[in-house]
Order: sequence, then structure tokens, then C-alpha cells
Amino acid sequence: MSFFDSDTLLYIILIAVFLAFFLWNRNQSKKRREHKKHRSFRNRYHERKNREK
Repeated sequence: MSFFDSDTLLYIILIAVFLAFFLWNRNQSKKRREHKKHRSFRNRYHERKNREK
């Protein structure tokens, strides 16, 4: 019985897909968090600027 039989290969592929999705999702959520942070900063800046007028 070889190390890379069909079951082992299937498990390795499933783990690789899960890890790839997990890393991609973490990267996307980080980008969304940064975007939300910058957007709220811009909103606060414009609100402050409009109140000074």
C-alpha cells in the first residue's frame, strides 16, 4: 500500500482547500476592516469640517 493512495490524497486535497479558503477569507476580512476604518475616519473628518463652516 503506497502512501499516496486515493483516500490519503483526498484528505490532503480537502485540507489544502480548507487552508486556502481560510487564508483567503482572513485576507478579505482584513481588507474590509481597513476599508471600514478609513471610511469612518473620512466620515468623521468631513463631519468635523462641515461643523466648522
